[in-house]
Amino acid sequence: GETMTRKSMLALAALPLFLMGAQANAAQLKVMASGAMAHALEEISQDYAKKNGHTLIFVAGTTGTLQDKIRGGDKPDVIQVTTPGIDALEKEKLIVPGTRIELARALIGVAVKDGAPVPDISTPEKLKERLLSARAVAWIDPKVGGQAGAAIVAILKQMNITDEVMKKSVYGKTGAESVQKMVAGEADMAISFTSEILPIKGAKLVGPVPVAMQTPASFSGAIAVGAPNPDQARALLSFMSSPEARAVMVKAGLEPVAH
Repeated sequence: GETMTRKSMLALAALPLFLMGAQANAAQLKVMASGAMAHALEEISQDYAKKNGHTLIFVAGTTGTLQDKIRGGDKPDVIQVTTPGIDALEKEKLIVPGTRIELARALIGVAVKDGAPVPDISTPEKLKERLLSARAVAWIDPKVGGQAGAAIVAILKQMNITDEVMKKSVYGKTGAESVQKMVAGEADMAISFTSEILPIKGAKLVGPVPVAMQTPASFSGAIAVGAPNPDQARALLSFMSSPEARAVMVKAGLEPVAH
């Protein structure tokens, strides 16, 4: 028995050295991402963290919420918000100069419940008809200050049906939450970024709204000033534009930006 104990004690003594070698570069990476990209970026960041022995803290929110967190002293490694959102943070000197990169664009799409008849939304007229005949329409609350809300308001204005649709609107705090409300039966159709429709179980993407009505939102990433792990943040940002990461974005309904 005694030799066994000695052996296991020696084995244990050797352990920390081995771990120190493997974990020398290990970091706790903090990534903040906005609604439309959150699903894809969480998967991409997790994948990167696993491959490199890091742990990940992932925070999702609207561009406005994330900007406020950073203004309030939060220091993530990577921040991803809308491109105008990154512009603002750059002006306020809250992101590291020269680190910003445009990642993807998102399109507004229409969803119905799985198994429901699929409406024709191929032209602005058909989409208008469909919205007017809907019992209730779910979308992100435009007061939340997300880019999807503004884009949908513009679409309704363009069709001249803002009041009619507002009367029967069911709002979510995020696009994804509004799609979930539609799946739960609170509405019979939802309008959101396609990337906030595809990941939701029970929702079927009918398609993007006609091209003439799209104001594609673009999303950028950067390293936050004071990032605890600037080197890993840089590596993660470049991984976000790798073919592997782009494939995840496409699957999530985003249009990756070519670099």
